Amino acid sequence: MFSRRKPSRSCLADIEQYFQQPPPQFLDLELAVCWVLDCLLKDDNYPSGLLQELTQTNPQLRLSETVLQQALAFLEQQGSITTYSKRCPSRGRPRRMLHLQAEARQQAQKLMTPWHSWLSSHQLMLS
Repeated sequence: MFSRRKPSRSCLADIEQYFQQPPPQFLDLELAVCWVLDCLLKDDNYPSGLLQELTQTNPQLRLSETVLQQALAFLEQQGSITTYSKRCPSRGRPRRMLHLQAEARQQAQKLMTPWHSWLSSHQLMLS
């Protein structure tokens, strides 16, 4: 039986256009955790800085602030990250910086293989 749902595209060319310019892909919690770990393995960062970096390095990927906060809460609960305040000259109040604990680095490194594999496998769809 065919679906009675009306297609959101008006012609086949619209569907072709969809594949040429796919919509952004939102990261779920697991992928968000991997993204955060990938960034923090390189250097400490702040939450909105993580979102900016994702937009710059992977423009087709998106991360909602809600999922980012869930990922950060998960990592804090696991004891993988800590936070500290850092005063920035261009900003009035201190930033909440995120730091990957030394004890969590090895496990974070282990997750980078499947994370980078996921990124590579989705690269064709994302470019």
